[in-house]
Amino acid sequence: MSDSLIPNGHVLIGRYVIEQYLTSGGMQEVYLCKDRALSRQVVVKTPKGGVSDRRFQRGAEMGARISHHNVAATFDYFEDERRTYLVEEFIGGSDLGKRLAADFYFLDPSLAAHVIHNIARALYEAHRVGICHRDLKPGNVMTSQDPGMRLIKLTDFGIAKLAESELAVEMQRFEQDQSTLTTSNTLLGAVPYMAPECWADWKGAGQPMDIWALGCIAYQLVTGETPFGVGRGAIAQVVRAEQSGKVELTHPIAFGKHVATAALEKDLWSLITSCIQVDPKSRPTAEDVLRSCGSWCYSTADRHMGVVKSYAVPYPSGVKGKSGYIEDLNIQQRLFFHLSEFFGGPPAVGQRVNFSLYPGYPYPRAAPVLRVR
Repeated sequence: MSDSLIPNGHVLIGRYVIEQYLTSGGMQEVYLCKDRALSRQVVVKTPKGGVSDRRFQRGAEMGARISHHNVAATFDYFEDERRTYLVEEFIGGSDLGKRLAADFYFLDPSLAAHVIHNIARALYEAHRVGICHRDLKPGNVMTSQDPGMRLIKLTDFGIAKLAESELAVEMQRFEQDQSTLTTSNTLLGAVPYMAPECWADWKGAGQPMDIWALGCIAYQLVTGETPFGVGRGAIAQVVRAEQSGKVELTHPIAFGKHVATAALEKDLWSLITSCIQVDPKSRPTAEDVLRSCGSWCYSTADRHMGVVKSYAVPYPSGVKGKSGYIEDLNIQQRLFFHLSEFFGGPPAVGQRVNFSLYPGYPYPRAAPVLRVR
C-alpha cells in the first residue's frame, strides 16, 4: 500500500470517517467510509497519489445528473488543501469482472439477459441526459453477491472526464511505445471493450462507443471470452475488422442446444451483432437497445447454489435417462433437473451449479441449471 493512502479513522471535512481502503483503479483510490451526518456507509474516491484534480468536480456534476436505480448515486464533492474527493453510494458485493472470473464460466441466456437489460437501463439514462460513460467494462459494473446478481449498478459515470483524459494519455503513450500496454492497467483493462473509432479519434468518439462496449460485455457473458481477445491481439483484431468493414464473431458454443431458450438466444445474438458494428452509425442507440431488451422473454426467478448429486439415473423401466438430482446448498433439499435445461457441458457428479427453483412432484425442479466455478 502506498504512503499516500488515507489512514483508517481519519475524518474528512468533519463528516466522512475512513473505515477501510477498498481498492485502486487506473485513476483513483477508493475508500469505504462512515457518513456521520446520515449514519450510512458511503464510498469516497480520490485521485491516486494524493493529488488534487479538479476534473473530479466536473465528474461529480456529471454523476449528479443521473438518478436511476441502476446507477451508483453521486452524493457529494469536496476539496481540501491536498486532494479532491467524490462521494458515492456504497454497493455491497463485487464488480462484474470479478464475478465472472471467480464464479462463472459463462452465463445462461436468462441470467445474461438480466445483466444486459440492467446495464442497458443505466446506459439509456446516461445517454438521455447527454453523458457518455467512455470506460464501460465489467469492472465498472457492480453486482450484489447473490447467485442471481439481483442488483446491477453501473459506476464511475462521475469520473468520465478523468477516464477520458487518462485513457487519451495512455493511448498516446502506446502509439509511441507499444510495450506500455502491459504496464498500463488503465489501458489494458479498457482495450477489450474499446470501439475502433477510439483509436483514430478518442476525443471525437461519442455515445456509440458505449454501445460497442455493451455488445462486447454481452458477448463475454454468453461465451466466457471477450470477442477480440485481450492486449495487442485485441487491437490487431479490431484493426482488421475496421479495415474490412465487417466483424466476424464466433457463435456461442452453448447456443442452439436448448429448445426452451432458443428464442432468447436469437435475441441475444441479434443484440450483440448489432452493437459490435465497425461503423458507429450502424449501431443501435441506447434507446434502441433498451427497447429490444424490453421485448425479451427471460426468467427473473431467484437463483440458488447447489451440487450435482447424481446424473443419468435409471427411470422405473431401468433405462438411463438424461436427468439427475441436485442438492441445494442452503436447504439441503433434493431437486430434479433435466439435461435440456443444463448449461455448461455434460453434467457430472460433484459439479457446482447455479439454478432457479420451481415446484414439482415428487421433487422440485431446477431450471435452468448453470455450471459454475
